Amino acid sequence: MFSKTKVSWYRRIGVRLTAQYTCTFLLIVFLLFVFLDYRLEHELIKEVDHMLFDEAQEVLAEAAGPEKGVSPDVQHADLAEYEKEVIGRKNYPIYFRVLNRQGGIIYVSSTTKGFSFPPWSVHKGGGTHTTSQNIDIKGRSAPFRLLTYSSSEGVKSDYVIQVATYLRRAYKTVKNFRENLYIAFALAVVISALGGWALARRTFRPIDTMTQAARDITLSNLSARLPRPRTDDELDRLVVTFNDMFERLQDSFDTLRRFTADAAHELRTPIAALRGETEVILSQDRSASEYREILANNLDRLEFLTKLVNELLFLSQADKGKDMLRRKPLRLDQLLTDVAEAFRVVANQKGLDLSLDLPKNISVTGDDTRLRQVFTNLIDNAIRYTPKGGNIEITVFPQNGNVTVTIKDTGLGIPADEIPHIFDRFYRVDKSRSRDDGGTGLGLNICEWIVKAHQGSIEVQSRLGKGTTIHVTLPSASHDHKH
Repeated sequence: MFSKTKVSWYRRIGVRLTAQYTCTFLLIVFLLFVFLDYRLEHELIKEVDHMLFDEAQEVLAEAAGPEKGVSPDVQHADLAEYEKEVIGRKNYPIYFRVLNRQGGIIYVSSTTKGFSFPPWSVHKGGGTHTTSQNIDIKGRSAPFRLLTYSSSEGVKSDYVIQVATYLRRAYKTVKNFRENLYIAFALAVVISALGGWALARRTFRPIDTMTQAARDITLSNLSARLPRPRTDDELDRLVVTFNDMFERLQDSFDTLRRFTADAAHELRTPIAALRGETEVILSQDRSASEYREILANNLDRLEFLTKLVNELLFLSQADKGKDMLRRKPLRLDQLLTDVAEAFRVVANQKGLDLSLDLPKNISVTGDDTRLRQVFTNLIDNAIRYTPKGGNIEITVFPQNGNVTVTIKDTGLGIPADEIPHIFDRFYRVDKSRSRDDGGTGLGLNICEWIVKAHQGSIEVQSRLGKGTTIHVTLPSASHDHKH
């Protein structure tokens, strides 16, 4: 159970984000440290080479004594004096030797144990040449740096100067720097891990709040919403999206509750009536006429229940998104004429004037049966709620690729506050109206669905005591074909 409710620590997004952040940060730090280490060692060696070059110039100046009329003995003494000065330096003692261009040794300073000048290859040609190299000494922690300077600036001035120094000081500086880098890297590991975890926790704290709030939202508490951080970032937009989703879910559940309650209420009354009358008829012997009358009443209620169940089944399939329409080109003017003629006898019996103003050859693409159901329901309602002596006008207006059918009556009208709800399921404007009149409260809702399924619209205009006008707009056959 624990494994199902708890996430392993290494699988948590915060831990993975911290690890990624830490690795990325440490990789950057590592590359930076490698670059700094390389640059420090390179710069130190470069500075040593500059120093050795300057010392080579000094040695050359001392070695060039014979060129200035100084005897070789004096030259040797000057070089020995210079040796005393440079060989005893604390950080970078200088060891040197002077050669002629043929490789003959003119002067060699004393050297430290283990170090000796390597053989020099005679360089052919004139000019000045400078080379540098490291010489590793067994048992030494650092190498020697050797600079060879060969000068051939004239017939007599022809010397090769080799100057060397021990790099212990430079390597010790590099070693100390690396030790500091190791300490800094260790601190960087700790700081980046702690900083990454703090950053991850801070980033995911709103998500934890959202998760807890989402858990608290249940069927009995659908009105609750996730708290918005109002940061106008991705998390804020995610919260808005979730709240919109909860809003739609609440509307859906509220609609489902109302639909279930209304359906149960609508079914309970006729079923109770059927049960009651059946119990009454069975309570004692009845005459044939009494049996016939009760059975006729029960048949009417069964027809009402059949109609109600069929309409509920239709709406249930519609809610699932099923396309139950069988579309084909049809003559709308002929369809309206047929429906109106079917109601003409009823209208005449109520003393109503039922008139049609229909252009010829008005075609739409749709389901003949379902469109007949729409206009049958609308004309039936117009006749039902129009008092004797009233008028019902059916007109058709083709315009802008659409066909608008208008059904206008001079009936009782609908209160303004009732109009937004007349397409709701089981909604009745006249609350006192009996189910025995044949209405289920689903007809207008079904009409609305059918019209919208045909990519059309249905609108209602009404004034209490003045009458009602219903506009049904459908795409014409030619317009629908183009699309």
